[in-house]
Amino acid sequence: MKLGFHLLSAIALVAAACPVRAADEVLENLDTAKSAYQAGKLGETITALDYAGQLVRQKKGEEAVKLLPPPPSGWTAEDGTSESGGAAMMGGMVTVKRAYQRESGSRVTIQIQSDSPLMQSLGMMMSNPMLMSATGAKLETIKGQKCAITTSGSKIELKTLVDNRYIIEISGEDVKREDIVGFAKAIDYAKLIAL
Repeated sequence: MKLGFHLLSAIALVAAACPVRAADEVLENLDTAKSAYQAGKLGETITALDYAGQLVRQKKGEEAVKLLPPPPSGWTAEDGTSESGGAAMMGGMVTVKRAYQRESGSRVTIQIQSDSPLMQSLGMMMSNPMLMSATGAKLETIKGQKCAITTSGSKIELKTLVDNRYIIEISGEDVKREDIVGFAKAIDYAKLIAL
């Protein structure tokens, strides 16, 4: 009983941060879950909680898309996209992505994932500089974030783990290292952490 109450309370707090329309849907499902739980309808409780959780993940994705940086001078960008998986699939992962390009053919993609199943393995790698160096990665701190940068031919990739909650991957083709670092510097990490 206590666990159910704490779960409902936690989701309600997250829902309070959502806009009115989404919050209303979240709160309606939380009310449905509470009523179903009190009536002993556990299957209905799970369905309502899962639906409310998915609405919150969608909102988190929408907010994270806004944190993808605008294109730098000389670059254009596609609209950012957001995908969220249910808790049963992909562990409730939220992924946002945006692609950037230059007339010269250079391309960069920024992808931010939260609640990723890869979080633990990347965290272990990032906490072991010798292991990262063994993969050919060059380590660098950018705006307080520990980053691993790998180069393979004309491709460059930067990975970082932010607040042990987000994996950021910036990958580029036909770009210079300073281009990738510039994109990494354009991300507002403080706002991402606050999300």
